[in-house]
Amino acid sequence: MLTNLQLQQLSESLDGTLLFDDLHKTLYATDASAYRMIPLAVAYPKTNEDIVKLIHFATENKISLTPRTAGTSLAGQTVGNGIIVDVSKHFTKIISFDAIKKTITVQPGVIRDELNLYLKPYGLFFGPNTSTSSRCMIGGMVGNNSSGTTSIRYGVTRDKIMEIKAILSDGSLAIFNELSSNEFIE
Repeated sequence: MLTNLQLQQLSESLDGTLLFDDLHKTLYATDASAYRMIPLAVAYPKTNEDIVKLIHFATENKISLTPRTAGTSLAGQTVGNGIIVDVSKHFTKIISFDAIKKTITVQPGVIRDELNLYLKPYGLFFGPNTSTSSRCMIGGMVGNNSSGTTSIRYGVTRDKIMEIKAILSDGSLAIFNELSSNEFIE
């Protein structure tokens, strides 16, 4: 059983914030679904290193981490009884844009409608049009493979992803992208 002292020590090791008061735990016990589960804590990581620290802490203490952006899930995907890891506060940057290749690199906390406002002057848009497009974030859209009213014409989220940089459950960095047959065999 985790103690508040252990959570406090974790909090002090992060650049971001870890909250384990009743108010924040209650706020993160629900999403847009009917599900409710009180977490141990809520983390707002500020860096990739914070995420790695959270992963190692969770592994050592045999608890779950539940990644979360906007919490607009309708099936309870963003609630859990471990630590909720909310990247919507600090991982909100558009990192790069290539108008010629029509590609953009974003962090998971970028809001879908804000991304489309950025792309509009170039005649581009991110096609999946969810009902919560003013609040939903790219990380959640990737996790859910979001679609929406325009998916028949423009595809779902997975159709728009070229590469994902992710931190795995052992804390290592992985890049997921298309591989050639030779790359797959190696």
